[in-house]
Amino acid sequence: MLQKNKKFVFVVAALLILWFCIGAYSFVDGVQGQLWKSSIRTITESTHQGVNAFNIQLELDFDMLERIFRELETSEYPEHIVALYEELEEDVILYFDRFESTEKQEKYDYVVQAFLAENALERGLLNSHISSVTGEHVFNIFLKGTLLDGTQAYLVKEYSTKEIARQFTLTFYDNTGFSYLIDKSGSIVMRPIHRNSFKTIPNIFHIISEEENDQEAIARFRENLQTQESGWAKFYNEGKGLVFCYEVLREDASWLMVSIIPEHVITKQATSILKRTTFFTGSAFFMVFLVVAVIYGIKMHENEQHTKELTEALHVADEANRAKGKFLMDMSHDIRTPLNAIIGMTTIAQENVISQQKVEDCLYKIKRSSMHLLSMVSDLLDLSQLEYGKMILKEETISFAELYLESAELMSFKAKEKQVALKIALFVQEKEMVSGDSFRIRQILLNIISNAIKYTPSGGTVSLELTQLEEKREGKRVYCFCCTDTGIGMEQEFLERMFLPFERARNTTDSKIAGIGAGLTITKSLLELMGGEIFVESELGKGSQIKIELPMKVVEAAEEKTTDKNVCSEEEEAFDYAHRRVLLVEDNELNVEIMEELLSITNIQVEKASNGQEAVSMVSEKDIGYYDLIFMDIQMPVMDGYEATRQIRKMDRSDTKTLPIYAVSANALASDIQNAKDAGMDGHIAKPVDFDSIERVLKQYLS
Repeated sequence: MLQKNKKFVFVVAALLILWFCIGAYSFVDGVQGQLWKSSIRTITESTHQGVNAFNIQLELDFDMLERIFRELETSEYPEHIVALYEELEEDVILYFDRFESTEKQEKYDYVVQAFLAENALERGLLNSHISSVTGEHVFNIFLKGTLLDGTQAYLVKEYSTKEIARQFTLTFYDNTGFSYLIDKSGSIVMRPIHRNSFKTIPNIFHIISEEENDQEAIARFRENLQTQESGWAKFYNEGKGLVFCYEVLREDASWLMVSIIPEHVITKQATSILKRTTFFTGSAFFMVFLVVAVIYGIKMHENEQHTKELTEALHVADEANRAKGKFLMDMSHDIRTPLNAIIGMTTIAQENVISQQKVEDCLYKIKRSSMHLLSMVSDLLDLSQLEYGKMILKEETISFAELYLESAELMSFKAKEKQVALKIALFVQEKEMVSGDSFRIRQILLNIISNAIKYTPSGGTVSLELTQLEEKREGKRVYCFCCTDTGIGMEQEFLERMFLPFERARNTTDSKIAGIGAGLTITKSLLELMGGEIFVESELGKGSQIKIELPMKVVEAAEEKTTDKNVCSEEEEAFDYAHRRVLLVEDNELNVEIMEELLSITNIQVEKASNGQEAVSMVSEKDIGYYDLIFMDIQMPVMDGYEATRQIRKMDRSDTKTLPIYAVSANALASDIQNAKDAGMDGHIAKPVDFDSIERVLKQYLS
């Protein structure tokens, strides 16, 4: 009987081992396949984003050339306009026959001249070449137009391929893989400057071994480049696999972006996951086998002592099962975490919707990216308004000391994140308030502090100080804000152009500092608008000191007291909007969903219209006073928001003359805000909309 039981155990054990081996093989094979597909998707998506970023930049530059041409086409003195734009956009040159002076000819690139003379294209790109002017590797975009006197001319913008490569080429897996811009023959147009990249090969086919790879696969890859198709392929070079993910960049230039990543880097993390999985699964199998052995041992005893041992063994088995369950849960977590790290943020959010922690993490990172993009767009809008003199400053009662401390506190998290010590010198203000634009003053302080932290390496220090000067300027109190850092510093040459738009210190820009380089330009322009000044001292490698002096009008004590009282009462009073009704006029379904969600927080009743004509009809059909507020989009089909507002204001009703109408629009320039007011609107909220903006409007008009 004992022999039969032993034989039975051995058979069961053998079957379990066989089952484990088959299951492990199937699992490993499946995981490897999924990891490989996920990695290719991630690389392909990153390449696609790089292509989009580069195309967007080129389209913005084409728009800029069109804007310049519109001014040239109506001007009797195009040379003067071109001279002005060349100061702002030094890489923009006007090519046409009337400029025959030696000075102007020296600015002309002979390659560009020859290309424009031989082609009749209205706009396009000129492939990379060596500039006859600078001797650098460059490429160009061009736009053709006609001047006021009928002369045909080209506006040409030149790009340094090295600088474009620094901005738009991608890196993967800790600088082991890189992206390259190539033409359809495989010749490299732009390459990353990192030392690990293929810095010497002129053509990507030079790293595809003819002996190690299938000739049909190489031919198919070459054909895809020629026909401008996107995709991916794997080839070998000196026994090592390389993954090529490629996407068409611009058809008018016959360029593609190709990302080249060593295969072993992609599979390294997958191998680590599989090793851990094998270990965990083997351990689980051993535990199951151990439990079976214990149960078998217990069954071999038939006396009372054996029964007691059986009970104890069963208890041990229960504990082992509970431990096994927790172990499997931990194992699942350990496997899923590195898998999710390989897949992109969007994929994580889509495939792990039941995991709130992972989704929130993805949304946080997506939000940070979008806020960064919004910040760049806002900087561009500010530059545009300042350039055309359309920036309007508010006059409100503020405490400069509180504004200073608030700005420093807002930047403290950024300093902590970068491990930079932020030292804030406390400032006690002489019980007085001042009049100024708190938003723009805060923008100045944040730009200066942010720049200091950005260019200060980890372990460095940024010191802030605010003082009042003894002197007064035109009866105003002068505040002096000083920001000193131990960062990378600036060269003397850069100090002379640091306030130009889109300029950044590049003496150590391998630090990958993001931004469009407009912060200091905006800061200086705002200070000049407020009558202030900015002073900069810097030494390369030792740090910088930026000091601003801003004259502010002191507010009388009585006015200050009244303002504080109003603010307190406004903050303390709570409002309920459940009995109020708002009309939301918006044609975009996604924007409607966002606005409804934000308004639902206030419990206000919401009715919707999909265009201006529908909104006018709904207001006219309802009783007087039915709507308490209207949120109006601007660009809509059938009838836009401006015309809808004008028609509502013209209605022969007692409520439509004073009914609050607020614009909610992506048109956010000063001229757009003025157009909204001219149409009869009470205010303007720029998209993207946040809850604070909605709440302020509701408090102002419905409380």
